[in-house]
Parts: sequence; structure tokens; C-alpha cells
Amino acid sequence: MKHFLLSLSVLLATPAISSAHFLWLVSQPSGSTAQVQVFFGEEAGPDDPELLDKVATAQVWSVSGHGGPQLVTLKKGAEALEATLDKGGDSPVILQHTYGLVTKGGDSFLLKYYAKAYPSTLVGTWSSVSDDARLPLEITPTAEGGQVTLRVTWQGKALAEAPLTIVGPGIPEKREGQTAADGKFACTLPQAGQYSIRVKHSEVTTGEHEGQAYQSVRHYSTLTLKYQPIRDLTDSHKLPELPAGTTSFGGAVAGDRLYVFGGNYADAHSYSEAGQSGDLYTLDCRVPQAWTKATLGPKLQGLAMAAHNGRVYRVGGFTAMNKDGEPEKLVSQADFARLNPEGTAWEALPSLPQPRSSHDVAVVGDTLYVIGGWNMLGSSKEATWHRNLLAYDLSAADAKWVELAPPTFARRALAAAAWNGKLVAIGGMNEKGVPTTQIEIYDPATNQWASGPAIHGGMMDGFGASAWALGDQLVVTTMTGSIQSLHPGQPAWDYKGQVAHSRFFHRLLPLDAERLVLVGGSDMDSGKVTTLEVLNFPSQTLAERPQP
Repeated sequence: MKHFLLSLSVLLATPAISSAHFLWLVSQPSGSTAQVQVFFGEEAGPDDPELLDKVATAQVWSVSGHGGPQLVTLKKGAEALEATLDKGGDSPVILQHTYGLVTKGGDSFLLKYYAKAYPSTLVGTWSSVSDDARLPLEITPTAEGGQVTLRVTWQGKALAEAPLTIVGPGIPEKREGQTAADGKFACTLPQAGQYSIRVKHSEVTTGEHEGQAYQSVRHYSTLTLKYQPIRDLTDSHKLPELPAGTTSFGGAVAGDRLYVFGGNYADAHSYSEAGQSGDLYTLDCRVPQAWTKATLGPKLQGLAMAAHNGRVYRVGGFTAMNKDGEPEKLVSQADFARLNPEGTAWEALPSLPQPRSSHDVAVVGDTLYVIGGWNMLGSSKEATWHRNLLAYDLSAADAKWVELAPPTFARRALAAAAWNGKLVAIGGMNEKGVPTTQIEIYDPATNQWASGPAIHGGMMDGFGASAWALGDQLVVTTMTGSIQSLHPGQPAWDYKGQVAHSRFFHRLLPLDAERLVLVGGSDMDSGKVTTLEVLNFPSQTLAERPQP
């Protein structure tokens, strides 16, 4: 009787739990902030709110990549444990919680929960957290075409034969399976929406928890995945690769020709006179068989180019004055030049008021606008950030540079585009070295700036992006490979899909009224990209366009 009463007391002290209850994270971003919710149920949504008391000590972190994971303070709401992220709303969030001992069928096991959620549908942001201490059992998705692959790892290594369950729109009840030898499980998600994915891993190991013995440990990890099918925008039109990979260069299309000038040939963050380009590459888009090359100098990177009435204009940039192995001496330039009609030389035009690099330009009507960037006097540590907007009338024979309404920001590595008679400045990095996805719009008619909807993705998606407008559709491509578009009146960008080769510090340029081409740039993992990629945007009627 004594042993029976002891066993009964242990059983009564064990936390009660339904076998269908797991911890889930949901992140709803809004600009740089986000609302984070923790649910306790079969899927990522509200369940019995009284059960939240059993998991109130769960720990949640925001993983921004800057300064390490940041602990999030939770409070109990009506349907979930809740938190507001003042910063890092575009970052993944993770959870860890030791639930306690559970006794079933005479066996006692320690129950541990983990969870992860991405705030965005952008597949390029679905990266592994790789934090064995906080998230040892992790599900990391990838998407290609219409298929999603879920890779399960335990302490950083592929976990084979792990039972996996998926619940979500278009799936009757649930889909079950197990990972292959490489820890992967491939599936097709039927439609757009939020999917609740969980995996189980059991360890046969004994131990004690709060003075009570257990014979095994059961780990459950969940992933809340916001999914949108990827549209294939790739055009079958083949263009020859760039003869040399380059970043931070100038690109333009004038008439039927594509122009690429300057940039960095060397490794990332390696600057010297030998690594910079003064080459002009030209491709006839009517018969795109081979690039022609002319070494016209000067050697520049961090410059911008634009086309107007069949002529190509070059603005600013910086020159590395040092040789290989010497201390860097990076000096911004005030050069403003136009390519002669034969494409054999640069014609000098009135210099910029101050040297400038890491900026961007766009032509609205007949006016060339210059926005963002800095003036380096020898290095990035000796740089003055520009806070003005410059304009130059390309139709006037005696034009001069004019300063207009200054923006409310100072950024470099931003993207500029002309859109519906206005100038759009997208993303960039501020003076504190923090990238942003915010956009600002300048209206020449009123000489005023206004904020627009931020692009989707992590902060780095706004760094080194590129943009162009086809008709009234503004398109941007980002470092993680996302293709996004915006029509007038839309409150948010529309996620269109992914490029084949993710890149940043590239150029997105027009081939015709329905096609854009990605040129140059660098992939974070594989380095410089020489492949040109053509994106097709068929004309849409108003009825077919995303409605605000």
C-alpha cells in the first residue's frame, strides 16, 4: 500500500497534457516591429487558453543576426502568450520549454518543446538558426518550383527517420511521414497559407528532473510556415554571361544596347587599384551573341548610371588609390560624364557639387536625380554622409546641379527608381550601419517626400537591392532572391517569386515593356554571379492586378 500511494502521488504531481498539444510560434510583422504569439495546441492557432498557464515559463528569442538572440518578454493574453518586438520584426523567432515529467504506461519521460517561426513568405529568408543550445531540434524549409523540402537536424546533424506531421490549408486532416537518411522530407503544399509542421525525436536516456527519475526524453519541435507558391517568372530568352563578375557597377539600357561599366572584380571587401574596373561591356540585345569590351576608364565602383534619349550617363563612384597589400585609400569622386554616340569615350559634364559614392540615380521625365551615398576621403571611417537630393535637367544645354527638398534620411547602398512620375528610394544602410527595408517617395510636383510601404524580408533585403518600373508596376529584387512588385494604391508589396541566382549589388534593367534583366552582383554564399537572368512580366489588365 505504501508503494501504491507513493506512485499515486508522483502521478498526481505529473503535469497533465493532451498528446495533441504542442507549442507554436506566430510572428506578425509590421515594419520594424512585430506581434509574437505563443499557442499551445495541435496547430499554430488558439486552443484552450487555460492551458497556457502550463507553459507560461517558455522562453522566446528573436534571432536577428545582430548581437545574438534577444530574449523576448511574454505576457498572457486572451488566446496566447504575447509579446511585441520593437525591433527585429523581420527576424525569425524561436522557443524552448521544458514541460516536465509525463508518466504513461508505467514509463516516465521528460518532455521538451521547441518552436520556430519565420515572419515572411520570402523563401530566401528561411535560413537555419543553427543554435544547438536553444533549438537543438530544428526544421528548416527550402522551396523550389512547387515543392517544399523540410530538413530536420538534431544538434546540427541530419536526423533520419524522424516522424513529421503537417497541418494546413488544402490538406485533409494531416499529412504524416518521416525524414530520409539525409534528414529531408519533400512535399507539395497545396496552396498559400499558414502551415503547422512538427517533428518528434526520442532519446533513450535516464536522468532526474526536479528530483524525479525518467527513462527517456521526448523532444517536439514545431515550425509555423507562411507559404506562398512561387511563380516562375524566368524567361526562356538566353543572354551570354558577363565576361567577368562585377559588383557595385553602373548599368543602363539605351536603345537596343545593354551597358555595364566599372565595379569591383576582386573579392568582397577587398579594394585596390588592380581589383577595380574601368571596362565598358556592351551587348546588342537584338542579336545577343557576345559582349564587346572597351577599356575606357576611369576605374570606379560604387557608381551609378542612367539612360536618357539613347545616351548613357555616369555619376560618381569611388577610386581605390592603393595597390594590393597597401593600406586602403578609398576616395569618392565627383565625376559626371556622358558616353559619346560611338560608345568610344566619356564626355565630361558639370561635376557633382561634392564627391559621392554608394548612391543611386533615376531619371524622371528629363530630370536626373541623385540620392543617398557618402563622400569617402580615404576610407569608410573618413566619410561624410549625404543628406541632400540633387537634380540635373538633361534636356537643357546649360544645365546645372540643383538641390531640392532634402530627404529625412541618410543612406547608402540603396536603390532608386522612377515610378509614375516620382522618385522612389528603397532600402539601404543608415549611418549606424543598420540596413533597412523602408522606402521613401519624392514627388517633383510638390517637392516633398512621403513614406511608402516597406519591402518584405529581413533588413538585409534592403541592402544592395535594385529596382525598375514597368509601366505602373514597380519591381524590386533583393539579396535573398525575392522578386516583389508594387502597383499604385497597394498598401503592401506583392511577393512574386524568387530569382534563380540570388544576388545583391546587382542591376535590374529593362529589356522591353514586359521583361527585366538581372545583371552582375554577388551571391552571399557563392560569390559573383556572371549569369544574366530575364524576368517576364506579361501585361496585366486592371482586373488581373493585385487589388489594394
